[in-house]
Amino acid sequence: MKSSTSKKPEAKPTSESINWYDHPEWYEAGFLKETPSEARFLEDVFRKYVPFPVERILEAGCGSGRLVREMARRGYAVTGMDLNQPALDYCEKTLKKLGCRAVLSKQDMTSFHFDQPFDAAFNAINTFRHLETESAAVSHIKCIAKHLRPGGVFVLSLHIVPNDGELWGTESWSVRTPEYNIKYSLSVQSVDLEKRLETLKMTMKVSIGDDVKKLTDLLRLRLYDVEQLKELLAKIKSLELVGVYDFWFDISDPCRLSKKSCDVVLVLKKKA
Repeated sequence: MKSSTSKKPEAKPTSESINWYDHPEWYEAGFLKETPSEARFLEDVFRKYVPFPVERILEAGCGSGRLVREMARRGYAVTGMDLNQPALDYCEKTLKKLGCRAVLSKQDMTSFHFDQPFDAAFNAINTFRHLETESAAVSHIKCIAKHLRPGGVFVLSLHIVPNDGELWGTESWSVRTPEYNIKYSLSVQSVDLEKRLETLKMTMKVSIGDDVKKLTDLLRLRLYDVEQLKELLAKIKSLELVGVYDFWFDISDPCRLSKKSCDVVLVLKKKA
């Protein structure tokens, strides 16, 4: 008599619509490998463009705090600011595990206040594009400039629309950790050129043992082409564009802000 074996049925994911940022431990796992190169680049920027030792730094829209933690670990006095309380709570918890300290503040990027100026500030990849209107974007950069010491820098990273107008369609990647496996997907759902907004569908498929969760969220981001970005920067009289880089985060390889630009890292310096 033949023996038979049966495969364990594959777990069907349970689906729910959520705010990605309410699960910071899962969200940030997809970006952790970029953190060391981003942190090294920030330090290179400080050395190259700031005429004094950089000690106090601010991250606007810090989210789960991956860069806050890394810069704190490197010895900087870091302040992280965000509106998402679960993300700030997670950052606080992980800072304690590392034995590091940072100031965490729940404030709006367009209108915030700190008592002491910062030597440098940064806004990581596309966080800036959460500001859906021109007035909100201007208010944010002006508020950053107000909180910088003369000679200090603001490092702003974002995707812009190249001259051919091509927006990427779908991007997928995966991460495996001892606790879980996560498959990520980002896809453009709609584009409103008149309002300069794109809507992205974000999906995380999280496998924890036999339990599989599929989490989806929609995200709206403001669109910029190179001319629109230049027009925006021209409104901020107290900051000067002193460097442009791409997402390779290589201080030895500056580039130009041109119609072919897509992934840009701007170094804005506060005028004396």
